[in-house]
Amino acid sequence: MNGLSHEAMLSLKKDLRQKMLAFRRQLAPATRAEKSAVILARLYEEPSFQQAKTVFAYASMPDEVQLGALLAYCLSHGKRVALPLITGKGLMEAVNLPELSDLVPGKFGILTVRPDRQEIIPAGEIDFVVVPGAAFSPEGDRLGLGGGYYDRYLMEKAPQAFRAALTFDGQVTADVPMEAHDATVNLILTETRRILIHT
Repeated sequence: MNGLSHEAMLSLKKDLRQKMLAFRRQLAPATRAEKSAVILARLYEEPSFQQAKTVFAYASMPDEVQLGALLAYCLSHGKRVALPLITGKGLMEAVNLPELSDLVPGKFGILTVRPDRQEIIPAGEIDFVVVPGAAFSPEGDRLGLGGGYYDRYLMEKAPQAFRAALTFDGQVTADVPMEAHDATVNLILTETRRILIHT
């Protein structure tokens, strides 16, 4: 992929993102729920997750792996849960989620911690990040959703955090176009596969 112009790279990313998001959208809700439950059960067995004290996750969109049960699991097992808070263009912080009842619709209708309960967690205290994405490669390469929020946060603020992708098997592809500022992941869990990347 090296040697491509920035424009060519953006075009490759856009095409792959559209293809993968279309795949994700066509899954039946019952199928998505079933696969999500299998993926979360796999995650709960992971030592890196079990040892994590602070887990940075996100409130999933309807077509993503469903993470509502993960947030509840973490809270009931004494883990501190962080959710993204958009603070500017391409910029975000991690905010503490005290309990599920503190979730309210935020930007783009995505659930976030209600404003009067928002308390930023220092990035250095994040142990484990569930990283969203449109596509992943078996080498841990990741295609995000185009905003650059996670790339900046993981590379600049929380490089120490273990990064896991919870994704449907159809979103794992041989090649993902990557640039120098793109963050990779350490672990990919799908409904059929566990891919641990040695970084």
